[in-house]
Amino acid sequence: MYFLYIKIINKDYKENIVLALEGVGIDKASYFEARNLDKDLSDEIPLFRGFFLSEEEKHKSVGVITALYENKSQVNEFLNLLEASGLDIKSGEVVRVATWEAEQII
Repeated sequence: MYFLYIKIINKDYKENIVLALEGVGIDKASYFEARNLDKDLSDEIPLFRGFFLSEEEKHKSVGVITALYENKSQVNEFLNLLEASGLDIKSGEVVRVATWEAEQII
């Protein structure tokens, strides 16, 4: 069993990424929003935030998907599907992907 971590830098491509995951049989994934620390550390963090994000605030957020998967070939197929859909995954401006072997699964 392996663990998959995907950082969606450009959230305009979230749907493409989710469809590619489903296409290779990686399901039961989790998605959550996160903030880029490199952007946060250069700004002051206000005590109270409004309910709506400015355009600048939206650029600080990223999407994160985590999932467990069975074999290494699934991730290679996933990356091939992303490239085939026209995403420039090697630029580092759309998505970052990391995987590692899971030692204990409960």
